[in-house]
Amino acid sequence: MILRRGQWRALIPERWRTAVLAVIPLSMIVIGVDYCLGENTPALTEIERAAPVWAWGAGLLVSGLVVLAGYAGRWRHIAIGGLHVGGALMLTLGAGIAVETVDTTGGFRWAWLYGAVGLAAWGAAIGYWMQVEPPADDDEER
Repeated sequence: MILRRGQWRALIPERWRTAVLAVIPLSMIVIGVDYCLGENTPALTEIERAAPVWAWGAGLLVSGLVVLAGYAGRWRHIAIGGLHVGGALMLTLGAGIAVETVDTTGGFRWAWLYGAVGLAAWGAAIGYWMQVEPPADDDEER
């Protein structure tokens, strides 16, 4: 028996798309709030100590809120900006966690989760950037 590729396409139905896509900015917001509440200084990575903890938190919190505002207002470029900055912050923090926790016995789950959110954010930003905006309606310009 030969396995053949099916006809199914992995597209998220519109009613669930909002919930799935909201995970990215909500993750940024939750992690940002956690940083804003403070951290145990000895537990911080070198990268986390490179800036005040509240700065990491504020950056993530604002990025997540900007993405949600972009989604709510249907402002593609606003969402892209928030996703880009938030993704960069998540990847940076994930790299710091990876450097200090990954060894031969494991320790990669937190680095992976931060990195996965960062990569998902950048993937969404690139996907939104590639979308072509419809031409402006002549009636709206007047």
